[in-house]
Amino acid sequence: MKNRNCIIFLLLFISQTVFGQAWVSGKSYFDNEKWTEFIPGDMPLVISVPHGGDILLPEVPLRACEGAVTVTDSRTVELAREIQDAFQRKYKMRPYIVICHLSRKAVDQNREIASGTCGNEMMKKPWQQFHDYIDTALSLAVRKFGLSVYIDLHGHGHPIQRLELGYGINGNELPRLSGGGDTKDLAEKSSLNNLLSLNSSANFEDLMIGDYSFGTLITDKGSPAIPGKQMKELNEGEKYFNGGYNTRRYTSKDYPRVFGWQIESNYKGVRDPSGRPAFAAAFAEAFMIFLRKNTSVAL
Repeated sequence: MKNRNCIIFLLLFISQTVFGQAWVSGKSYFDNEKWTEFIPGDMPLVISVPHGGDILLPEVPLRACEGAVTVTDSRTVELAREIQDAFQRKYKMRPYIVICHLSRKAVDQNREIASGTCGNEMMKKPWQQFHDYIDTALSLAVRKFGLSVYIDLHGHGHPIQRLELGYGINGNELPRLSGGGDTKDLAEKSSLNNLLSLNSSANFEDLMIGDYSFGTLITDKGSPAIPGKQMKELNEGEKYFNGGYNTRRYTSKDYPRVFGWQIESNYKGVRDPSGRPAFAAAFAEAFMIFLRKNTSVAL
């Protein structure tokens, strides 16, 4: 009984903290150190930017544990802000944005806490803050709209200039989407599985490579993406990011009203200064079509 009461108290505390706060859409909120930024929105879309930060701390050793990756996803912070501005200009609403301003050399916000911090105790607090802000954003969006799309925004350096959309499916499994066989196992492990539960009329293959899949829609608007109707699978030797820790976590059964994907964005025409505005506008338009065609949310 004592443990049950403690859990109830914790849930009430979290609820009061999230919903009792007067969050202002478009305003930036920070932790005390200004390592993590949260910009509340007013639509069912949460975008996190885990690897765009550049703050290095002299007292924090560079991450060097097994498997550590420390490359910065350059200009992804600027891209997220441009996307938020594009939604505001055209649709008078904003997605929620969560940004890590610390360098990936200090903390990796797309790994579980042990490998993300490489065991550094000082980095556990910002790691937790980043994920607390995502939880807050998703809670607010789901409470208001009944569901939320979650997108983890990254940048890649692969030679092919296209978006790589990660749904938790390996590159060698993509051909099965158009092969005509049973894909139930792929659907169940994908980051769209919760959407299939929320929309009983949705078809998994259509959500991935159909006319109103996000990959198809954004390609139609000038930014090639895989997978989609135009590019359903990889050619031999091509590289592809299929989604990491954040995508798996926030689209899991623990978040039953959340679904989404990881975006690994190319640089030219997407993250570069000259291409960002046009891409952000196209992103907003494609997303709104995706939402309208695949969910019951009316915006």
